[in-house]
Amino acid sequence: MEPNARAELARVIMQVLDEWEIEPDQKASLLGLPKSTRARALNRYVQGTPLPDDQATDQRLSHLLTIDRALHTVLPHNAAVARFWITIPNPLFRDRTPLEVMLADGVVGMQRIIEHLNGTGEW
Repeated sequence: MEPNARAELARVIMQVLDEWEIEPDQKASLLGLPKSTRARALNRYVQGTPLPDDQATDQRLSHLLTIDRALHTVLPHNAAVARFWITIPNPLFRDRTPLEVMLADGVVGMQRIIEHLNGTGEW
């Protein structure tokens, strides 16, 4: 992917995480960035610095964007509900929030969230 496209992708994903009201340390974790990543470094991505160009980061970005699209499909009339859905305990996730699942289980957790939103997960 070209640097300009990666920069735009960084802006979009940071906007999604801002809409979900994710804390800076949680953003870094979701993106697979080092725990030492500071809010100032995250702000560079908002301003268009491309995120790391590697397969692991690309996979996380893809999953996060898929979750965002699915939330807008499942909850089309109220974007605020999507934000709350991310942070409300869900019995299908052993009363963890979707955010907790993604933070604790990484890519596998993101896949579980996608499967749940798409109706393809375990019943």
